[in-house]
Amino acid sequence: MAQPVYCARCGTAMERRLVDERERDVCPACGFILYRNPVPAVGVVVALEGQIVLVRRRYAPRAGCWALPAGFMELGESAEEAAIRECHEETGLLVRVDHLLGVYSIGEGQHTGLLIIYAATATGGELVAADDATEAGIFSADALPAPMAFPTHLQAIDRWCRETRTRELLRGPAGPALVRYAGLSDMPMALDLLIGGHSWDDSRAVAAEALLRDRLNDPDKPVLVAEMHGQIVGVAMPAFHQSLRGWYATLDDLVVPVDSRRQGAGRALVESAAALAQARGCALLHAAFREPGSGAEQFLAACGFSANGTLALKLC
Repeated sequence: MAQPVYCARCGTAMERRLVDERERDVCPACGFILYRNPVPAVGVVVALEGQIVLVRRRYAPRAGCWALPAGFMELGESAEEAAIRECHEETGLLVRVDHLLGVYSIGEGQHTGLLIIYAATATGGELVAADDATEAGIFSADALPAPMAFPTHLQAIDRWCRETRTRELLRGPAGPALVRYAGLSDMPMALDLLIGGHSWDDSRAVAAEALLRDRLNDPDKPVLVAEMHGQIVGVAMPAFHQSLRGWYATLDDLVVPVDSRRQGAGRALVESAAALAQARGCALLHAAFREPGSGAEQFLAACGFSANGTLALKLC
């Protein structure tokens, strides 16, 4: 039998009533409605010595199973702060949150919740099990311990592995320009390059900034920057889409300022986008942008794109 619930306002025993198409606890005396909301949980995939930090759970659910360091947010914390705290409490490690890996729905029925998982890097501390963990260790992604506690943790680890592999693709032979993933500190310069000499009103500029910020956290829509002598000299925005027939890739934008062209930055960005697309099993990389008079089509043709109704680069 369910335990009675009492009104937080007047102390009267509450009744179950249909409100907004859901059964809720309602006070028959004062009308107070108790809205039950899930408390977000956070977790981290921590990179340490090229491996992943896992803990063995002390308590239910799934006591004795292995999991990512994770726990519930406290009042007044940001999600990132909660992730850092939970990791330190369970593993003794100090970490830096790098970026968002995913947001997952967990549980079922009346016991659903929200799990936010970040990629993080260990910056200090000593790996030791504490708090809710009985053991802590580092494991290769190809040799995870069994049993693992939650499928959502495996999904996050899989995404982390895919991101790590794609990052390795950008670390090829040194060329005239270093191509890397953009970070938050690159936002102003990348946005300036993308807007260029266009006269945009405030609302469009704000929308562009929000779109760019969203892409920084989306491994399927990365922002690549080319850097020469410590300066960003180009931006590329590939996107990878999954259909029932597999992956396909588009190059949504490519910008290299006039005074930085003919130095190899544009070609390096195209080659990096193509390498990432090929790693996903894409057969073609489609150029999805058009800027008449910019010389973009001639440049893409020089990079191997063929025009057959649309500019596309054959990858395999």
